[in-house]
Amino acid sequence: MILAPVWRTRFFAAGAAIVAVWLAIDIAHGRFVWPSAIAGLLALFLLARAQPLPLGHLALIVVSAGYIVGNRGFAQISLSPRLPLLPAELALLLAGGLLLVQSAWRHDLPLRRDPLNIAIFAWIVLGTFRVAFDVRTFGFMALRDFALVYYAAFFYLGQDLARDARSTRVFLTVVAFSCALVLPLFLLFERFPDFFFNVLSFRGNPIIYFKGDLAGTFIAVGAVLFWLRFESGRRLWNAALALLLAGAVVAMNNRASLLALLVATGWLAVRGRWRFAVTQAVAGVVAIILILSVATALRISWEKTPVFSLYERVVSIADPAGRRAYRGEDTHYKGDNNLYRLVWWRAVIDETLDGNPYLGLGFGHDLAERFVREYYPENSEEFNVRSPHNVLLTIFARMGAVGLLLFLTLIAFVTRQTWHAIPHGLAHAAPWCLVWAMLVSACLGVVLEGPMGAVVFWTTLGLAHARLSESEIRLDAPPPDLPAS
Repeated sequence: MILAPVWRTRFFAAGAAIVAVWLAIDIAHGRFVWPSAIAGLLALFLLARAQPLPLGHLALIVVSAGYIVGNRGFAQISLSPRLPLLPAELALLLAGGLLLVQSAWRHDLPLRRDPLNIAIFAWIVLGTFRVAFDVRTFGFMALRDFALVYYAAFFYLGQDLARDARSTRVFLTVVAFSCALVLPLFLLFERFPDFFFNVLSFRGNPIIYFKGDLAGTFIAVGAVLFWLRFESGRRLWNAALALLLAGAVVAMNNRASLLALLVATGWLAVRGRWRFAVTQAVAGVVAIILILSVATALRISWEKTPVFSLYERVVSIADPAGRRAYRGEDTHYKGDNNLYRLVWWRAVIDETLDGNPYLGLGFGHDLAERFVREYYPENSEEFNVRSPHNVLLTIFARMGAVGLLLFLTLIAFVTRQTWHAIPHGLAHAAPWCLVWAMLVSACLGVVLEGPMGAVVFWTTLGLAHARLSESEIRLDAPPPDLPAS
């Protein structure tokens, strides 16, 4: 029997009235859990109807932009002080739940049968097995450290994002412009910190709070993405913005972002897209000549110029033990910084080899305790950093040689796919360059251990892999001719 439209309207109206009375009673008694949940679901429904992108894809785009622009400030935002559901976890819950429902409807699995999917899935399974034992010993700290692994689930959400061409274009565009926006916001953050901490805040936490190495890495990513946009559309403002962002990376006192830019540029050059490398080199030489000429005219020692600072930063990359003396105003501590990392890395390796070299020391284990005893033997203050500024060593310490081997296998597959994908246009080259820039930065800083870098990295990796797998590009096919300059 089919109800008449008038009766359907009456039944819905009656149900809505009952729900409205129930919610009104809850609100009157100060209970906001169900009212907030239903209001949120209604808002999501209206949002899904008001714009063309799938709701799960929109969540990934918004949260990625938030982490790029807001950085650790955005990472602290929680909808409810009683329920610390942070942006990454909220996006994972929403987009992941929708993906599971859609996969069941399509009668397929989010996991695909290819080497990269299987390697990441095996890595997640190993981490889950490891944390199941660690949580009994370390409690919440084990779950906190386990974020290094469960953020990899965004890889599968990124694969689903690639199903929709419009979502892919919007994601890459939003990421590019978000990276470009980091530069002016970072300069303002450095100049007016009180405004960001005291005015532009939510529940006492700043909405924008930059982590220096991540800000530099995203600026480097923006430089590469806008150059690729220039190669695709030949709009000069894209090239100008790319050079501006690249110049900002060179000027920043951050070696991880500089190395990230060099590696991404190197990938482009090795695979035939050498114009960005040449343009940067020419612009750099011209800038150095101008700076030194002005310094000579004003009788300023070259050691007081930005050229000397850049020279010492580059040299310090090849000085892991920090044996060299650095004299620059902004680089005098680089030797100590290198020694700091080297001592910590050795301490982590030795402790893991002594403890459990195969499955690691576990999630929740304090990886800084042995380092602090060696590097700060007389320091009584609390040391809050938990990761040794190298994702490979973090994985080895947490998951042992087995976990590290799986992750290195993942990197091997990424290397192979990058080699074949970069010559095939913006949509293929851009995400792989982003992946490599963040991966390099993760080997010198805390990038993939937190959501600020991990969400963008894993989502983009899933997108890049799916686009390469689903396109007509064969891994053994020659690349098309690149457009003439």
